[in-house]
Amino acid sequence: MKQKDESKIILKQWIRVFLLIAVIAVAVVAIVSIVKSLNPEKLGRKELYSYTYNSNLDYKVYLKNNSFFTSPYIGPNKQYITSLIDYIDVDATYNFKSTKELDYSYNYEIVATAKALYQNTEGKDVEVWSKSYPIANQANQSGSGSNFVINKNIHLNYNEYNDILTDFRNQFGLSLDARVDLSVKVNVTAGLKGEAEKGLQATNNMALEIPLLQQTTTITPNYVNTGGDTIYADVTEEAEMNIPLLMFGIVLLVAALIVFKVLVKSLLAVTRKSEYVLALNKIQKEYADIIAETHNMPDLDKYDVINVANFNDLVDIEEELHSPILYFEVRENTESVFVILNNNTAYKFTLRDSDFDHFKRD
Repeated sequence: MKQKDESKIILKQWIRVFLLIAVIAVAVVAIVSIVKSLNPEKLGRKELYSYTYNSNLDYKVYLKNNSFFTSPYIGPNKQYITSLIDYIDVDATYNFKSTKELDYSYNYEIVATAKALYQNTEGKDVEVWSKSYPIANQANQSGSGSNFVINKNIHLNYNEYNDILTDFRNQFGLSLDARVDLSVKVNVTAGLKGEAEKGLQATNNMALEIPLLQQTTTITPNYVNTGGDTIYADVTEEAEMNIPLLMFGIVLLVAALIVFKVLVKSLLAVTRKSEYVLALNKIQKEYADIIAETHNMPDLDKYDVINVANFNDLVDIEEELHSPILYFEVRENTESVFVILNNNTAYKFTLRDSDFDHFKRD
């Protein structure tokens, strides 16, 4: 018995599903275009100027009189014997540069912070005491131009802070780590020359971490040497409605809706045909032994035609009359006729894609 190719119809069905998804995506693009054209975004930010800075803490560790070192000091990035340290000489430099002429002001604070650190049960250093000792500060300095430089020399009395933490340790009997942090904090405020608005508010911190209460020590810088940023102006005026984008969105949306309607209608038709093919194949498979396919439709005008309600009724008639069921496909994937001829009577069942539900499925 010939069987209908279901896969071809199902393939057409999936192709239409994918096309339908694509059309929905196009419709979303169209709607977004329309919304954007009706609600224009603000114009892009206007770049005013850029700036960069270079910061550095250069230091020398000056030594007490001794018979071992011929130089009065040792340069950076070395290991230092604590008992030989006299003081630490630090040169702090901050160099600011802008791409435009600015009206600026700046100030700075230099602070030494002594810290007592205790190791907790998790092995982490926890600060149990600290105290800040101001060394120098600079009130606001103002000027105009595209660059300025801050240079400051700092004399750090290492032994003063080492003695403070030694007394703290002895008084409380704690096993401590300790250090003194030398920090230089620079605050800058600036705006384009001649303008009241100051769009730049920047702070830069430079620090040296100097261990205490140790036989030898190293100094660790803790800061970023270079940096910068770009300053923009906020633009508040809105762009005009984008008419070309609006027309594009409308045309695209209308086209998408038309194609969507066509595809949905086509998809429903293909789905119906697929259901028809499934029903027809079920009949052919289950009743192959009593169905005979014919390529020529019998002339039923010579017979008294009785239309039966479903295929099962036709099977009951076949069992009673023992006459084969003739099968003829009127229209491919759309309509088939099953008929039993007995004397002058024709028992007929028609399976259509539009009303295939007449076939009762198990």
